[in-house]
Amino acid sequence: MTKMTTIDWQLDDDGVALLTIDVPKLPMNVMTPEFLTDIATAAERIGSDDAVRGAVITSGKAAFMAGADLKGIVKTFGSQPDVKEVYNWCRGLQQALRKIETCGKPVAAAINGTALGGGLEVCLACHYRVASDNPKSKLGLPEVQVGLLPGGGGTQRLPRMIGIEPALQLITQGKHLSPQKALEAGIVNEVVKAGDEVAAAKRWVLESGTAEQPWDQKGFKVPGGAGLMNPKAVQTFVFGSALMQKMTNHNYPAPVAIMSAVYEGTVLPIDKALDIETKYFVSLLMHPVSRNMIRTLFVNKGAADKLVRRPQEPAERKVTRLGILGAGMMGAGIAWVSAYAGMDVVLLDTTDEKADKGKDYARELAEKLKGRGKLSDDKADALLARITTGTDFDLLAGCELVIEAVFEDRKIKADVTRRAEAVLDDDAIFASNTSTLPISGLAKASVRPQQFIGIHFFSPVDKM
Repeated sequence: MTKMTTIDWQLDDDGVALLTIDVPKLPMNVMTPEFLTDIATAAERIGSDDAVRGAVITSGKAAFMAGADLKGIVKTFGSQPDVKEVYNWCRGLQQALRKIETCGKPVAAAINGTALGGGLEVCLACHYRVASDNPKSKLGLPEVQVGLLPGGGGTQRLPRMIGIEPALQLITQGKHLSPQKALEAGIVNEVVKAGDEVAAAKRWVLESGTAEQPWDQKGFKVPGGAGLMNPKAVQTFVFGSALMQKMTNHNYPAPVAIMSAVYEGTVLPIDKALDIETKYFVSLLMHPVSRNMIRTLFVNKGAADKLVRRPQEPAERKVTRLGILGAGMMGAGIAWVSAYAGMDVVLLDTTDEKADKGKDYARELAEKLKGRGKLSDDKADALLARITTGTDFDLLAGCELVIEAVFEDRKIKADVTRRAEAVLDDDAIFASNTSTLPISGLAKASVRPQQFIGIHFFSPVDKM
């Protein structure tokens, strides 16, 4: 037998093979090329080995499986993917999963955690699905959220399992379901206590395992009907198309492709239907909108979340004197939390009255804490003494950091930027608290844009 690197094979004395998915060097299982090879190899062994009565597929990680390796897809196919390469990749996935459901032996999925995208498609290809009641688990086909459709049979198996209308609602919206909701929807067959899913799946294999999917049986019909001659199915697609138009103005190709794949595929035998799905999957991966969505919403977002552009060892800076421009609710709130943290604060506004009003906000908060016994008189007085108010920008001298919290107007922000920088030390940082204007644009008013940053506080600052 070919050695598998992503699936651990264990054959019990009772003839049930336990396939544990554990893609190495990754925190979560994804469909790498090695996994596709291994799952096909495992399916062939299940069917050909007389010692095997059936199989249970589970995961060696906390989550069952996340789905396709989108980073790998982007890297493999690049900005100009080859149609044949994309087609062969998708068909390879479908053929591997098809081998599971046609291996001639009962196969159950023991879903120990989250199963999304291709991970759920692996489960749908199994003859029985047992999910743990793990409250963190989610099941769904979210590919539409990155501009794609489920390419491992999801657009064909799910409608054949629960009906066209509920399947479309899940796939076109990329909804995630809890194990209990998935049970109610008919996507899983059983929900058990966390840790019992493998035993429950194995029990089904030994006691009542059926080695054939309903859609492979003669006379099968899609629940609720399909095709032009079925009024309910026609109504679903008519209203569904109108809803897609309203929600997307047809700017996103994936929802339309999903509906087309389901519409065409559900009137055909499963193998022909899977080819229809492949056709639409390839068309999406070739579409610039879908490729841009994958890069922006998955690859680039992931890089941003990991702060890949952040300096590896940013110099530590300690702020002892802070300047705040604008004594409105935001500026006053920042002044309070900063003084409470022990910083000296310079709170400026266009008039002394406005600046003093900002300090009054801190005084009110201090009184509330005193009334609750959480702040002594001496500490309250010391805290308020750390807040200096005024209108003169010269007061900012010596501030290591200045935060601008003025009205959302480019001209006003540019003016206070220049006036503040005129009195700041060369190594001081200027920060904008804007929530609507690009920092790169505001930084154009700075004489040292490399020290111009964005810093955001949620309002009310003292509570957030």
